[in-house]
Amino acid sequence: MKFKGQITAIATLVLAGVIPHCAIAQSKEISVQTPGGQHVRVSAVSDNIIKVSNWNAGETLPETATSVLNGQCGTVSSSTAPGICVMTTGGGIVVRVDSLTGSVDISAGPKRSVSDNGLRTLAGGQRRLELSTVGEGSFYGAGERGYSFNIAGDTLVMYNKQNYGYTAGEERIRQMNITMPLFLSSNGYAVVFDDFAAASMIMSNPIVYTSESRSPISYYFINGAGSLASVTRELSALTGRQKLPPFWALGYITSKYGYHTQQETLGVVDTLKRAGYPLDGIVLDLYWYGKEEDMGRLAWDQQQWPDHKKMLADLKEHGVNTVIISQPYILRNGRGLENYNELASKGLLVKDSTGGPQEVKIWVGEGGMFDVSNPDTRSWLSERYKALTLEGVGGWWGDLGEPEVHPETGIHANGLSAREYHNLYGNDWSSVISDLFASEFPDRRLMTMMRGGTTGLQRYSVYPWSTDVSRSWGGLQPQITIMLNSGLSGLGYMSHDVGGFAIDPDAPYDPELYVRWLQLGTFSPILRTHAQATAEPYNYPDQQHIILPLIKERYRWLPYNYTLAYENASQGLPLVRPLNFYSSGSDRFDDITDEYLWGRDILVAPVMTQGATRRSIVFPDGLWVDYNNPGRLYNGGDTITYPAPLEVLPLFVRAGAIIPQADYGMQSTEDYRTDRYTINYYPYLGKSEYTLFEDDRKSPGSLDEGAYSLINFTGEASIEGINLDISSQGTYPGAPKVKDLTFRIHLVDGDPSSVSVDGHKLKRGAWKFDRSESMLTFKIKWNVDKPLAIHIR
Repeated sequence: MKFKGQITAIATLVLAGVIPHCAIAQSKEISVQTPGGQHVRVSAVSDNIIKVSNWNAGETLPETATSVLNGQCGTVSSSTAPGICVMTTGGGIVVRVDSLTGSVDISAGPKRSVSDNGLRTLAGGQRRLELSTVGEGSFYGAGERGYSFNIAGDTLVMYNKQNYGYTAGEERIRQMNITMPLFLSSNGYAVVFDDFAAASMIMSNPIVYTSESRSPISYYFINGAGSLASVTRELSALTGRQKLPPFWALGYITSKYGYHTQQETLGVVDTLKRAGYPLDGIVLDLYWYGKEEDMGRLAWDQQQWPDHKKMLADLKEHGVNTVIISQPYILRNGRGLENYNELASKGLLVKDSTGGPQEVKIWVGEGGMFDVSNPDTRSWLSERYKALTLEGVGGWWGDLGEPEVHPETGIHANGLSAREYHNLYGNDWSSVISDLFASEFPDRRLMTMMRGGTTGLQRYSVYPWSTDVSRSWGGLQPQITIMLNSGLSGLGYMSHDVGGFAIDPDAPYDPELYVRWLQLGTFSPILRTHAQATAEPYNYPDQQHIILPLIKERYRWLPYNYTLAYENASQGLPLVRPLNFYSSGSDRFDDITDEYLWGRDILVAPVMTQGATRRSIVFPDGLWVDYNNPGRLYNGGDTITYPAPLEVLPLFVRAGAIIPQADYGMQSTEDYRTDRYTINYYPYLGKSEYTLFEDDRKSPGSLDEGAYSLINFTGEASIEGINLDISSQGTYPGAPKVKDLTFRIHLVDGDPSSVSVDGHKLKRGAWKFDRSESMLTFKIKWNVDKPLAIHIR
């Protein structure tokens, strides 16, 4: 919109022959310089993503982005008119830049519009910009946020912060350990500010972003064509996608603060194994290097761990991978002193204003802080991580990485102050390990547990968790909200300390809470129990009949869950998804923070209230089948009260879904097989499709190298019968040529008259129909080189 005064000003400039003009560079970007010397550049990163840069006279725009992957590959068409430059991307984003004022209008369809007035205020060392939005809607994301799913109306601080023992509803969990200056709209678009400095983002209209960055700030507009699913695909293409996980990371991992000795560690594993628990990992807290004050030593305590190499090898032989802790600090008051003196003398610690080591005080002592912006510090750390990995360490735990204590007087080797660098510290620390594995262990997948960082953190194979949550019902309740906002922001593996970490001395032991938390954890990206005490499941003897089957159920879902990992690696889709993930322009589930989609086809509704034996459930679009009782169906939009005694996790399957499972016992993921599946089909009128992912489960580059298989299932149900077509594409080393498939066809009204496989009718005794379950079961062997057609009449 133009006002009379603006039109008059343009006319005056035209008559004077000095009207600003638009420059069009290689049909990829447009740039403007206003009469006041302000620069505006709009470039197409892709057909659905544009970058807007705006800087004042005398300033320099950063050459490369930090939060996102650099690139420019969009297709655009451009045009100019007096005072206006227009660019249209191949994905339908229309950008209008006013060459007089520097204002930018961006539109990608109804309700997918933002306006930037072009003003960049500099006051008190802070930069401020405003974006006006069009159309009502909700906002999500901004990293790890636990106060509410919808962040509209919030004032969000972009400065990573630890919240020990937090619970639901506390104001402090608006600001948590991983903050990201970005938001997604329920109307199907997103905005990412390419910034990592301390900042705030006021989610009003206009949205006000204020940063302490000394450099001009660019932002990206992402067109998601109306749905959050599309937005996350585009967002992850911009900020980076996480590689496939080590397969063992999808199993059960035990952890505690902490296992003090080699003997205790082996005893815990032995007790779990003897009780029948499958186990894939154990996490060692700070006692692996000695006492708390030995932080930064980065060497095993030989007294308590006399033969740690043999321990690591023995555990690995039994399918158990060992993860050890590391922190950003190195203390002087313990056995880390020698390392401290070396690093201080070489200038490898964060410095103070005098050029000496910045003094850091944490709860266990005093010392310094690794400056991971310094290439030499990175090399020093990398060498020690390498040596420990060669000894048999299977994964890494980066604790305190906000960083929890980060003196504002600190100065980093890259010239940034503590407040400028604080949020980025976790990314750079994670990249030390990621770079090490890429160069020294290129055949190994990486798991790094990290609790601090900012936009793009997922690029470094990070598996974050929601830190030191209270062991209480109030601690359990915000975990879904945290996983949802984090997942939409790019952190598809955000999880939590199952059972609750920070114990209330007045209520240290709550078996009901442990079971309910474990039910949520079974359908969380990472299943890891962790607490200050009684963390392991065998500590709850009266609930073993619930707990043991739950953890075994985790392994039963490995085919489905690993396919979710593939969807994350290939498309950027989070494993935990909001109920409106696939709904265009919908915000009607904003208040539902105790349900979520596990992938596309599973609705999880855990009980999160003490003493509850039933709960209200709202169903998203579609028809839903009760997983616990497949004879019960519910329509999308319905609200029901569902009976849920302690042993029941409310779980529902989208009608039409095809769900692969591993229906056999495992001691660890080492027992997983790709030549044997149980295929559950919940037929619904019309066509259904599902793709199962397979690879060798070890190679980091299986996707890039095309060393994987996709098993495509197509189901179609009609009044005449049910058809299932199965085909395979691609292969990988060790891929089986023949698969044993057990089919469970649910929702079958009656005993079929025939079951045919590739035109050959099975003998009557080759299938079983369970009338009470309305389920048809049969088994076949399938040669994957040939498509398979099944017809049920």
